[in-house]
Amino acid sequence: MNGAIPRTSPGNSIAERNQAQEDLAGEHDMLDTLIESIPDHIYFKDRESRFIRANRALVRVFGLDTQEELLSKTDFDFFTGEHAAEAHADERDLLEGRRAVISKEEKETWPDAHESWVQTTKLPLRGSSGAIVGTFGISRDITERKRMEAALRRSQDCFRIAAESSGDSVYEWDLQTDAITYFGGNQRHLVDAGCTPPKTCKQLLELVHSEDRQRVRSALFRSLSGGERFSEEYRIPGSNGEMRFLADRGAALRDEEGRPYLWVGVSKDITEEKRVERANAELAAIVESADAAIIRLDLDGLITTWNKGAEQIYGYSAEETIGKPMVPMVALEVASEYLSLTGKAFAGESVKHLETIHLTKSGARINVMATLSPILDRGDVVIGIALVVWDVTQVKQLESRLAQAQKLESIGQLAAGVAHEINTPIQYIGDNGRFLHDAFRDLVKYFKVRSDAQREGCKLSAPGDPAAEAMAEMDLEYLESEVPKAIDQLLEGVDHVARIVRALKEFSHPGPLEKMPVDINRAIESTILVSKNEWKYGADLSTDLDLELPPVPCLVGELNQVILNLIVNAAQAIADGNKESGEKGSIHIKTRKQGDCVEIRVTDTGGGIPEPIQSKVFDPFFTTKPVGKGTGQGLAIAHSVIVQKHHGTIRFESKPGIGTTFIIQLPLVCNSELA
Repeated sequence: MNGAIPRTSPGNSIAERNQAQEDLAGEHDMLDTLIESIPDHIYFKDRESRFIRANRALVRVFGLDTQEELLSKTDFDFFTGEHAAEAHADERDLLEGRRAVISKEEKETWPDAHESWVQTTKLPLRGSSGAIVGTFGISRDITERKRMEAALRRSQDCFRIAAESSGDSVYEWDLQTDAITYFGGNQRHLVDAGCTPPKTCKQLLELVHSEDRQRVRSALFRSLSGGERFSEEYRIPGSNGEMRFLADRGAALRDEEGRPYLWVGVSKDITEEKRVERANAELAAIVESADAAIIRLDLDGLITTWNKGAEQIYGYSAEETIGKPMVPMVALEVASEYLSLTGKAFAGESVKHLETIHLTKSGARINVMATLSPILDRGDVVIGIALVVWDVTQVKQLESRLAQAQKLESIGQLAAGVAHEINTPIQYIGDNGRFLHDAFRDLVKYFKVRSDAQREGCKLSAPGDPAAEAMAEMDLEYLESEVPKAIDQLLEGVDHVARIVRALKEFSHPGPLEKMPVDINRAIESTILVSKNEWKYGADLSTDLDLELPPVPCLVGELNQVILNLIVNAAQAIADGNKESGEKGSIHIKTRKQGDCVEIRVTDTGGGIPEPIQSKVFDPFFTTKPVGKGTGQGLAIAHSVIVQKHHGTIRFESKPGIGTTFIIQLPLVCNSELA
């Protein structure tokens, strides 16, 4: 339709005119049928922008039942003022000849409030004289097309963003020209290979390492010729000598005849993954060759790794343990401790050097030292637990023997001092004993003479009385004054010897194998007494003992050894520091209750511990003493006794040139599971 209305010539005959009218009526009928059958919206408007004709598609979209409801109305009757004004302005441009055609795409809000995208074309409508008598418009619903275009744009944007932000490098390989175009992703391998993205000057296979090239070429050929999916890993040597690893996937686009014309591929730089894979393989080899049991638990506490060391220690194979909990390998009395500590590890806390009891497959009890550490992902989120276990059963047995040997050695070293301490009271016991012996002999002589004189009828106290003469010889008043003193001194000496012997017995007694409530102050006093000869010549020892201390659950024999080690070390430190001056130092021992613990402080005025060796004082066999004068085990055993066996703490504060304080804290609550 060109917008013109056909005209007839005046010269035509009536018949021709009638025929033309019939033909025109037929064409109009055909045109009406065509207009009504078209799904697009078609309308005619007069010069006042009023509807004069519309097809059913437009009537329906306006929400009307008949065309008559639309006639003689304008857009202002159906649309918002802004939209109607814009449509009216467009139609004025057509009516006044300023524009020959108007075509636009716009989002339309219809009278029933539904929205759709339409593509509208408007033309001027001309009458038989050629003058513009109105406008003709046709609009098509393009909502679905718009949706598809939007979806396509989103898809393209997503692909572009994914390509640019991912670690993959997307490329196109023109199989006709061998030109390769890269876009998005990690392109470090191209830069390392001397190429400048997005285009390279090399063919795809020229980038591949010579040892991998034939394998990649064969895979490409199979994919291009038979349509097989291409997926290969290969190396690309860089210009800086660094080798990079790529995982490449791709497929060919084919024309209508099935011939490949474009290759689309995705390359992922897996260099770091290969390094991690190699590191994991090396780590796995180390784990498998380790003598210690290396065990991994997942978040459910189930075993996922069980190495050869674990098999040797526990007797279970990996097949028997993978996917099962660790609980059967834990002794019943420490089961709650195990659950508590694994809970801490799952919370991100490490537990190191824990001594506990585990069970082998045969049910045998073994002493183990365990370390529990959380396994974190890159976001520092706990994803499991690493459990490293050493069988220290033999070590514990040797340690026990060594501790007892050292204790016996200490007793042997103290024997001379104890003998000296006993010797002094023994001397005045002996002196007073001899004095009493002589006094008793004189008294016996006096009473014998007196008895004999009475039998002979001699008058006592008369001149020449033998008893009086005997009394004068032995000085009875002197004996009456000195004998009670001698007896008191003798008893005091006996009591002093008894205290020394009792202290030595308490110190040397192995004590019970389980923790028992102990008077810490008494244990300290006993140790001070038996060690007196070690410190009395170089130091004055004072105490400040809290008499209100409650009993402390501990292994008293081993605690005595710890206190002895600290006192002897303090005395030796003072002796070394005052060697030239010969002055006496001081040792002070203090006990206090601190919360749910009892604290013992042993302070000396020795020269302090040099800073470079402060981190080593608890290390086994570390000593600053000359060869033959120290084993380096004293503080190591002290640390083991306090920390491992009593689950307390031992630390020190030292100022070089001033002195050192060792601080022990022992828990007041006896937890047998931790013993």
